Amino acid sequence: MTNDAPAAQPAASSVNKATLLIVFLTVFIDLLGFGIVLPLLPRYAAWFNASKMQLGLLMASFSAMQFLFAPMWGSLSDRIGRRPILMLGLFGSAFSYGLFGYVSSQGRDFVWLGLGALPWLFVTRIGAGIAGATISTAQAVIADSTAAENRGKGMALIGAAFGIGFTFGPLIGAACVSDDASVALTDPQLAMVKAWDETDVTPITAEQFKEQLSSVSSADAASAKPLDNANQEAIALLLTPPLPRAEVKRKLLQPPSGLPGYVASALSAMALLLAASKLQESRRPSEQSQKSSHRAFRPGEVLRHLSTPGLSIVLFAIFITTFGFAQFESTLSLLTREFGYSSRWNFLLYAYVGLVLSIGQGMLVRRLLPRFGERRMALIGVTLMTAGFVLIGLTGLRVLPAQSLWFILPIVTIGFSAVTPSLQSLLSQAASSDEQGAVLGTGQSLSSLARILGPSLGIQLLGVSTSMPYFLGACLILSGGALVMRLPKKSTV
Repeated sequence: MTNDAPAAQPAASSVNKATLLIVFLTVFIDLLGFGIVLPLLPRYAAWFNASKMQLGLLMASFSAMQFLFAPMWGSLSDRIGRRPILMLGLFGSAFSYGLFGYVSSQGRDFVWLGLGALPWLFVTRIGAGIAGATISTAQAVIADSTAAENRGKGMALIGAAFGIGFTFGPLIGAACVSDDASVALTDPQLAMVKAWDETDVTPITAEQFKEQLSSVSSADAASAKPLDNANQEAIALLLTPPLPRAEVKRKLLQPPSGLPGYVASALSAMALLLAASKLQESRRPSEQSQKSSHRAFRPGEVLRHLSTPGLSIVLFAIFITTFGFAQFESTLSLLTREFGYSSRWNFLLYAYVGLVLSIGQGMLVRRLLPRFGERRMALIGVTLMTAGFVLIGLTGLRVLPAQSLWFILPIVTIGFSAVTPSLQSLLSQAASSDEQGAVLGTGQSLSSLARILGPSLGIQLLGVSTSMPYFLGACLILSGGALVMRLPKKSTV
């Protein structure tokens, strides 16, 4: 790779449209795997008897690694180029998803290298988070390849890849799982089911099974866990009509399918092969960027960006709006359990969200953003997301029927489609040309920090009230909108 091209040179002179297409396809294929695994994670964790705190930490571990590694990957890509970093991330995703498939298909008693199934789930999510932190590098390729006036459209391309991947990923996942209800048992409850005779064909009703599970919890106060609404709904679905005890035992002791993880791994491996054979390098590091790149590894890099006047408002707005959305994102699968959705129907709902996201980012936002501008488009998105979260909160209170989710989710999703690329574009325009990767990495890092805090808080709040995470999310989105209002109406920040 030659160093005779200046670092600030627009990538349009060195990268053709085919590179943008390959980046789009690479991100899309990799996000298929993400879309397959994410809807399953809370339900798999429940099957492995994770507490709400453990589930919150499990959901947050992916984003925690992105928080730590996104600035590093972005800055390293400023130094050595985007292509090798993207390929390294795809390799890590393929390995982590494959490990997830293996671990999730084992029973509750599984132990490997001294670790049980739940700790291994943490390992897989940590690995996937480190690998997934390279999404800021894909954003940097877009920044390299577009002029300032087209930056928002370019960022929306990444959003469209996410949306399409998140549409087809859950559809693939739905084909990999059964439509059986998901019942989460405590250890004493599981022991009771294991003790059942495998030849017992005596039918058991939903009410009888609920009474038996409740009696086990009452007898063992130390490990007692009330039979929540989600489990009651799942049992009602499983035992309508009543089934023989032997069949119920077989269904409840059967581990989750590992196929979703294996398919996700194969898709990331395909993306890696595509990147290795077709992806061009969009960044040609100059001697200046190589000399200054050591700064990117300092712990104070994020704080330096947060203290820069041209960046701070946008970075804080990204953090707050993502924090609000993360509560919705992490609790949706648990909310649908409260409403009695099976794993397959949960996948289909996520696919529906992905389809709306694809249309929102790929068609509506990309066409409207140049006309309205980033600031106004972000405010439109804030308005839609706030209204949508309030409506979801009312659904959680049963003021609105559970079926209302299918009409409310598009409001939230289109709002998010408008907010995210608008803020990313504003952030990119505020960054100097030789710090695109580092600044976008900081933005991704703050988004990841929000996704660490959001699940941890949202899952705990959902245990208190099925509406509380969404009403708080509405307040947070409004706060982010207030920050956007402080930006100049016509400016590159």
